[in-house]
Amino acid sequence: MFWFGLLLMSVLAVLLIGWPWLGRRFIRPVDGKQLNVALTRQRLDELRREVNEGLIESQDLHKAEQELKLALAMEQGQDARIVSGSSRWVLLAGLSLALMVSAYSYWHANELDALHDWQAANAQLADLGRRVVVEADPSVTVEELQQFALALRTKLHADPQAPEGWLLLGRLYASLNRLDSAIEAYEKSLSQAPDRSGTLLSLSQALVMIGSEESLTRAKQLLTKLQLQEPDNQSSLGLLAITATQLGDQPLALKSWTALKSLLPVEDPMQASIQQRIDELSGVQGTSLKIKVGISEALRAHLPNDGYLIVFARSQDSNMKMPAAVIRQPLTSLPLEIELSDANAMLPNYNLSSLQQAQVVARISQDADVQSAPGELQGEINLALSKGQMLQIEITIDKELN
Repeated sequence: MFWFGLLLMSVLAVLLIGWPWLGRRFIRPVDGKQLNVALTRQRLDELRREVNEGLIESQDLHKAEQELKLALAMEQGQDARIVSGSSRWVLLAGLSLALMVSAYSYWHANELDALHDWQAANAQLADLGRRVVVEADPSVTVEELQQFALALRTKLHADPQAPEGWLLLGRLYASLNRLDSAIEAYEKSLSQAPDRSGTLLSLSQALVMIGSEESLTRAKQLLTKLQLQEPDNQSSLGLLAITATQLGDQPLALKSWTALKSLLPVEDPMQASIQQRIDELSGVQGTSLKIKVGISEALRAHLPNDGYLIVFARSQDSNMKMPAAVIRQPLTSLPLEIELSDANAMLPNYNLSSLQQAQVVARISQDADVQSAPGELQGEINLALSKGQMLQIEITIDKELN
């Protein structure tokens, strides 16, 4: 755009300056002075001929010559004034146009606002650095982050040998969702400090967010290196597992998920989802039930107009009443089919796959609470479960709770 604008302005300038010469070349105007002189000479010749022929007297010739010469002088003076006035107005119009075009171009190309923003960012570098890096102030706005990134980039331009600065700049760009700029900053930091774990992890995260095969492969290499340096780094291990899964590297993904599961506490909520990933990669399916829910004819008339159907499975152990899986949905016509699986678990480590003897309950309630209440309609069935099993069962709602 800059070079196009420069070319356009140059062409306009040439046209404005060269227009009078172009006009003379193509229009070829008639010279009024020469025409007046020629006509005057022609008239003088005619007067002399008339004197020779005796049509006028000699003294009249002298008077006529004086009048013609005086008229010629007056016309030439008037033309000169007209030409001079026209030239002055053309010059003023061209000068005014040139000034307006120049002012408009300067106004749109001076980048004064950007310059002011840059100066303000440099002046606030220390304060923004304290709020963003030291205090992690949650009130920092996107505009302030952009100012901080601009000031930090200027400082790094003057002193590029600063791996910590490039790492910070990359994280700023990543928070602003400028992933390409973030990766560029991370790479500069990594070139100066190849073994810095924070840079390896941050660069890998940005590459995984890009999501292309090339970026995922690069992230896999960096995370593998980081795992050799820090085998117990849970963040890098989880990211490596995700990267390997997306690349379809099943052995590495299974190894990484299994290692991450062993590092997490047993009560960690992530245990269930990690185990599900491991089961999927190992070809092990979770337990699921396809349940056909019906109602006895004796209770059909007792169905509420508005209510909920609650279907859940729990252990037959009387000491464990918490459902391992539950589905709640507005009541519709019965019978209907519903699927209950590990995805409906209420706790990460307590699901259908963890049950061996299960009680499956179908209940019609006025609300969505799993706790029973008098007047609710219920049916249930007891069955044995095996992990990874898929069963089809039927439950008939045939009693009213007291």
